[in-house]
Amino acid sequence: MRKTFKFILIFLVLVLAGGFIYFKSLKTRHQELIKSKIYYTLNIVDSEWKKDLSDNSVVFTSPTFVISNIYKSMEGPKSDQYVVIDDTKEELLFLTAFKTNAVSSDESRQMSNDFVCHTNFEYRDAEHYNRWNMTNRINSQYPRITSISNGVEDFELPDGFGFPVFSNERLFINAQALNHNITDSTFHIKHKIKIGYVKNSEKTLIPLQPKTVFMMFPFDPENPYQGPTELLPNACIPVETKNHTYIDTKGNPLSGHWIIKPGAYNYVYDTTEQLKIKDSIRLHQITSHLHPFANRFQLRDKTTGEVIYDCKSENFTDKIGLKTTPSFSSQKGVWLYEDHKYEMLLDVDNTTEKNQEMMASMAIFYYDPEMHDKISALKL
Repeated sequence: MRKTFKFILIFLVLVLAGGFIYFKSLKTRHQELIKSKIYYTLNIVDSEWKKDLSDNSVVFTSPTFVISNIYKSMEGPKSDQYVVIDDTKEELLFLTAFKTNAVSSDESRQMSNDFVCHTNFEYRDAEHYNRWNMTNRINSQYPRITSISNGVEDFELPDGFGFPVFSNERLFINAQALNHNITDSTFHIKHKIKIGYVKNSEKTLIPLQPKTVFMMFPFDPENPYQGPTELLPNACIPVETKNHTYIDTKGNPLSGHWIIKPGAYNYVYDTTEQLKIKDSIRLHQITSHLHPFANRFQLRDKTTGEVIYDCKSENFTDKIGLKTTPSFSSQKGVWLYEDHKYEMLLDVDNTTEKNQEMMASMAIFYYDPEMHDKISALKL
């Protein structure tokens, strides 16, 4: 009996030791997934999403996030949830505003938005477009409505414009925490995510179509962390090769999440193919997703030389983080054309002595004439 007990004890010690070694070998983001699963399964912290509906907005409150480490972008605790604004009725709404705030776990105090990595808002394109009999759009692009992040925690679409959804339509929210600076304590937060909307029964808005365009650069799949070479002078060092890796039309890998070494750098990316403009589009809104140490982000018409969007970000000087990241918003709109070339330009300055991570994308909204016709013919 003693031998059996001793064997079981040794076995358990080896399993725990092996599990600990495996856990410590994981990247921070994977460690946080495991930790959050344990917290939620054992009911150590609140694991439920909450909804508060009012007449012109809805607030979704995330589960509790335990902040116990430094989390760069994409590393912190996160939670995903399918949500419905109001499943008691089918009413056409226009989404007009997006906002995220970090709050204490008891929701009594607002916390610094330094703890907001991002909130991604997405529609389910099969459900969304089947409702409008626009099935040709299904799988035509990634179904993201927009993303708000550190430095741009809220924005509104231009007055009179919105993204149309039905009140009982399923949407998807992805919320993730961030912590660039605090190392001496463990604490709990939540994210309060507010979506503002206008009811079609009260006012019909002009529909906008969303699209996300982003920078990405090549890397050598055989030596991904080597960086630029003679054969790949434009190569980046990817943060990792599993996430945010894409394949170009020639089968070459590209990364949208890359390392910037200490110092100042300039990046240029041709986004013509991502825009996929047919004939022309009228652009009304751009909101950027950037990481700390980004200074300037532009959308430029290569054909004419016109700078369409000039985003001059402001970084904090006493800590790591983006203070402001201005959006572009226009009721009049700016025309983009099929026969023009477009590029994004990014200036960064890593003022630390360590490697940092960078991403750069633009969530754009442009006039949707086909949807406008569908709404005009709609009878509810």
